[in-house]
Amino acid sequence: MNRTHRISFRVSDYELQRIQSKVKKSGIRMSDFCRHAVLGKEVRNIKGLDKCSYELNKIGTNLNQLTVLCHQRSVQNPNLEEMQAQLSAVLERIYITLGGDNDGDCQTD
Repeated sequence: MNRTHRISFRVSDYELQRIQSKVKKSGIRMSDFCRHAVLGKEVRNIKGLDKCSYELNKIGTNLNQLTVLCHQRSVQNPNLEEMQAQLSAVLERIYITLGGDNDGDCQTD
């Protein structure tokens, strides 16, 4: 999304301190925090998801590299079971971190 418009507003010292405190707790940039607040989006900072995000990025990178090799016909019929197991493990940790139960049943009806 191309953000070309700027909005500015004034706040008191007290309001600035409160906003900065909330931004720091959220772990996101000030502009993103304000945009979320104004648009009514929930701002949540969940500890432990940063490692999961890193692992998901690595899995995605590996999958993209494998896809390129398949298109180049350097690899045929790759075994994706290990990648699927890694992805399942990361998704399970995310589910539990977000408040899911520990029985491992992540499926919904």
